[in-house]
Amino acid sequence: MEQIEQAVRCALDPESTPEVKTQLFTKVPSRGPETRFFALQVIEAMIADAGIRGDANGAAAKLETTRKVLLEFVAANYAGEGYHSEPGFIKNTLAHAITMLGLATYPAQWPAFVRDIIGMAGIPDATGPISGESADGISASSLCPTLVDFMLKFMSSLDEEMVNRTVPRGVEEMARNTEIKDAMRVADVNRMAHAWYVVLACLSGTHADLAREALRLVGAYVSWIDINLIVNQPFMQILFELLRVPSLQCAACHCLTRIVSKGMRPMEKLYLLQFLGIVDAMKQLDAGNDEFAEEVGKLANVTAIELKSIWTDKSASGEAQAAANGMLEQLLPLLLNFLSYKQSEVSSTVFPAINDVLGVFKKMQREGVALNSIQQQFTTQLLPVLVEKLQYSEEYSWPSPSDAAVGDNDGSLDEDDDEAMFGELRHSLRVFIDAIGQISPQLYDNVVLKTAKDIFRQCSEYGVSAERAADEGGQGCGQLGWVRAELGIYLTQAYGERLSSNKGLRFGGTRFSQTNGTSAGNATPQTSAIGSLKDLLTTMIQSGIVQTSHPAIAPIYFENLVRFNGYFEAEREAVAPVLRSFLGETGIHHPYNSVRPRIWYFLHRFIKQLPLPALAMYSSDFISAVVSLLKINATPGAAPESVGAGYGLFDSQLFLFEVCGMVLAPAGLDDATRMALLQHLFDPLFAGAQHTMNSKSADQILQDPQALLQIHHYLTAIGSIVKGFPDVRVDKAASASTPEHLSASTVQVFLKAADMCIAILEALCSSRLIREASRFTLSRMLSVLGAEALPYLPRLINSLISSCAVEELLDLLGLLGQAVFKFKPYVAPTASELLLPVISKVYGFLDQVAQTGASGTDEAVLLQDLRKAYLSWIGAIFSSDLDSIFLAPQNAQHLVTIFQPIATQLATDPTTPQSQRLAFSVLSKAVQAWLVDPMGWHTLATLTPSAAAALTSGNSASNEATRLRLRQAAAQALGIGLDSDSVRATREQFRQFVIHSVLPACFETPTRTGFDLNDAQASLVVSEIAGFLQMTLLSGSENVAIGDGSAAAAMTAPQLLSPPIGGDLSQNQCASYLSSALLPELGCPANMAAEFVQALASLDQKQFKKYFVSFLTSSGSSA
Repeated sequence: MEQIEQAVRCALDPESTPEVKTQLFTKVPSRGPETRFFALQVIEAMIADAGIRGDANGAAAKLETTRKVLLEFVAANYAGEGYHSEPGFIKNTLAHAITMLGLATYPAQWPAFVRDIIGMAGIPDATGPISGESADGISASSLCPTLVDFMLKFMSSLDEEMVNRTVPRGVEEMARNTEIKDAMRVADVNRMAHAWYVVLACLSGTHADLAREALRLVGAYVSWIDINLIVNQPFMQILFELLRVPSLQCAACHCLTRIVSKGMRPMEKLYLLQFLGIVDAMKQLDAGNDEFAEEVGKLANVTAIELKSIWTDKSASGEAQAAANGMLEQLLPLLLNFLSYKQSEVSSTVFPAINDVLGVFKKMQREGVALNSIQQQFTTQLLPVLVEKLQYSEEYSWPSPSDAAVGDNDGSLDEDDDEAMFGELRHSLRVFIDAIGQISPQLYDNVVLKTAKDIFRQCSEYGVSAERAADEGGQGCGQLGWVRAELGIYLTQAYGERLSSNKGLRFGGTRFSQTNGTSAGNATPQTSAIGSLKDLLTTMIQSGIVQTSHPAIAPIYFENLVRFNGYFEAEREAVAPVLRSFLGETGIHHPYNSVRPRIWYFLHRFIKQLPLPALAMYSSDFISAVVSLLKINATPGAAPESVGAGYGLFDSQLFLFEVCGMVLAPAGLDDATRMALLQHLFDPLFAGAQHTMNSKSADQILQDPQALLQIHHYLTAIGSIVKGFPDVRVDKAASASTPEHLSASTVQVFLKAADMCIAILEALCSSRLIREASRFTLSRMLSVLGAEALPYLPRLINSLISSCAVEELLDLLGLLGQAVFKFKPYVAPTASELLLPVISKVYGFLDQVAQTGASGTDEAVLLQDLRKAYLSWIGAIFSSDLDSIFLAPQNAQHLVTIFQPIATQLATDPTTPQSQRLAFSVLSKAVQAWLVDPMGWHTLATLTPSAAAALTSGNSASNEATRLRLRQAAAQALGIGLDSDSVRATREQFRQFVIHSVLPACFETPTRTGFDLNDAQASLVVSEIAGFLQMTLLSGSENVAIGDGSAAAAMTAPQLLSPPIGGDLSQNQCASYLSSALLPELGCPANMAAEFVQALASLDQKQFKKYFVSFLTSSGSSA
């Protein structure tokens, strides 16, 4: 071991001579391949240490010695059979080492770099033009094939190190390589071209592998060498001859493709293509072999793209453009031929050329230039070929019905590589087909519509085979195979999508909005095209094509019905047969496990898009057909590892539960029928949940993952049924009563479900699964039952916050925000009761992390989200005019405690600018609510500093003062008098908190380290601070009075627009504190403080923001 270490140290020692470093590689008898490979790595490291130009640290002598040793080794050992026994990685590494040596020393130290390598192979030195005599006198026997092979490896390595664009290089290295290429162009690239020519001329018959590598190198080098070295009569003659040699034709064609694609000026490229006679040459090739056909297709594709570029190049002469167009038109049938190949690997080679040609045709159509006869003929022949390519291969294999049991979250078919590749192929073909639709709409309709209709008519007459891919009697004859059946449905989708994206769809008189977010009413669809689509959909439905059980048919069939649901607005009689199809054996009961969940999803989409009154007549039959699929069997191990993950097949079952709720929701359904069907759905869920709860104790259930998952599924299924019913509309002017859209018996069933759900939650609240299910189900109850469900909200929240994680608290805050917004002001007592427990939970999480620090990036992100969710919830309380809940006796004493962290922590932390903006927004709303409009005459959602000017404008007539507002109604619901002494005291306490804690934060926040005034998000924070300062100044004005309704109605308006604040600023408590206390404490001179207060009072919010930024900047620079 010590000897090994010593040898390694010796080899790696920078002071070691080149002889020592090379001896380990060249010594006879030779060492093992691993040892020799290490020796070559040492040699390469030495060359690298010499610098990219080989002149570092007097390395020239070392490199010269190394070069001689390595070349002598190659000449002595690689000229015979010993070359074949040499491992390939050794030969490649040696070629790479010599290449690095040459790049470091050429041309200054080793000008014969290329000549020496070529000469070793026995190829005579030649630098003149290649002629027919260039290989005369040279035979295969005079060449050394093994050294020729090593020469080609060297050339390949040279290309890799010097030219290959995929290899990253530094600026200095790129400059050196450019110099080397310039030097090589003088003579050495001529030598290389002669060498390639000799190899092809003398060795292609006996050593096909060497000829293939030579062809590859020609293609690699042609991009930067003189094209005339390759494109000459002798070289091209050999190249075209090799196109007919089976073993070399692919390599020769690839080489020709690289030649044609060389970057050149338009006229030079046209001359090249004319000289090669490339179009005629391709026509004469026999591309019967698929591999060769693929290469010829690539050649045709590149040629067409080059010709199109010349044809459309405005810098080219008219004659050149005409000549290019003529050659391209000759090439079009060849492109069509390759596109028609059955193998997609061949047909896809010409996609770029087809795309370019159709792009030119589209431009001509837009400019009003008519296609000539050849172009029209090509388009006419192209479209049927494209349509035919859309269909599945007849050899495509599908899983058996029992295979591929659903386990993916979305219930879709497993997309293997073949399916994904076919999807990409279809997408490309659709692009071409739609382009032809733009070029020639009539041709598009004639081909696409006719093909689809013919398929559906054939289906109507003969039916479809689920087992056979091809048509029974040949294409278009006898029973349809599943391949063409699927094609007909796909063409229907393609036709409809084209109309939808271009014009918008309007079936009958009902708007069908499917126009990428724009109003369908603004579109002007072609009546005939819409009529054609309507007829096509009718034909598809009436054909019975969906009755086949092949897995390719039903998903796309039902997808069409969902995509073009506007059709059923005009054709209501089609709903019944379509529903029968959905509920049949090839619909939701499809024999393929992988297909069923997808159809369940489409059924959900279909029913959801139908108007509720139209569903009543189908309710009984629908529930009867679906109920067998609603059995819940929780799969062991299906519980997700994280919140929000899926539950496999059950996720798809939830679509069925929800759609059952939809069909039972219509008001026109007889209540007795609805109750019977609801019991049919709910009873198994109630019984299952109660059985599981009664069979074990709560502690035992909590230790049983299977039982927890089963209960979770029962509760979630109940919530999904309720979700199918429409949300309640709460009339803010009416009392909180039973929702009118539900019968009393329905409400009782839902309340029974809510009772069971809340009881289970309270017993098993430590389980995340149960908390998740309960939150979902009771939130749906709240949306559907409205005020009837509000009594459950405190029990739900108290159970959830006792054990919830941060992720759950985020969802919970969102739920509470929605509840306060939707059920204001009735929810005020409930919201007041929940305020402190929820806030305590939020601050508990934040304090815990403040003490221990975030455990990782994910937790840090979650806590940022928690801050934003918490502030958004507080903001929602104010925007919902429920600010009075903070003034309730049990909450008022904690008011400053609640807002202190918002002002001193969340508002000042520069790492979370979104939270800062929300924090100041909340504080501004609080000032508006309690210090500007304390009697609740205006909604806080729209009360801004500018809008506050209208508070006392005199427009508030006495009759307006007598109408109860939302904020006043909320206070009344809480039993709070907004003008009571206790509320006045709380507001005054808050005023002092604002002056002494929040106002300093307004100046601390934008001056903290890390707060960038030029950042876009920071700019939004500054805007909120500016708004807060103006609102606070307004609250200190004498014009803002606190009193009863009559006093509020009689207040004089503070003029906020010009100037915002009137009167004597010396009497403004906020202004006085800013100018005489806070700003001087911050080091602001008296004159600057007075100027700041005057700007705050006289500028609008936008102007003041600019001033505030300038003030902060000047303050920071002076500090």
